[in-house]
Amino acid sequence: MKARPPEIGDLRLATIVVNALDMDRAADFWSRALGYDRPDRIGPTDQFAHLTDPAGTAPTVLIQRAEQIPSDPAPVHIDLYTSKRDEHIDRILALGATRVDDWSYPEEHSFIVLRDPEGNEFCMIQVD
Repeated sequence: MKARPPEIGDLRLATIVVNALDMDRAADFWSRALGYDRPDRIGPTDQFAHLTDPAGTAPTVLIQRAEQIPSDPAPVHIDLYTSKRDEHIDRILALGATRVDDWSYPEEHSFIVLRDPEGNEFCMIQVD
């Protein structure tokens, strides 16, 4: 395994934050989409809900209560890599995601842009 540059030290990606108006809906969607564990209860005043990878190897997803979801593409989004893109797209659409049909795709692309039930964009990317 290649070592990281020394100036990086212990810096690592640990949490991906997803804004949500309906935290229960967002927690249900992302926990089912990724197979993550979610809190049994999210209170009406809770600001955050932590979703965790049961294997402990992937970053935490933090659902954050928001007052609105931007309608323009956010500067940061989640990319999901898989060798079975179309199969996962069907599964995720059934969980409440929607396709972004008006995306300007390059001629050759391996990704499809989707939105979670809260309107946050993410990409499903085919990898071999």
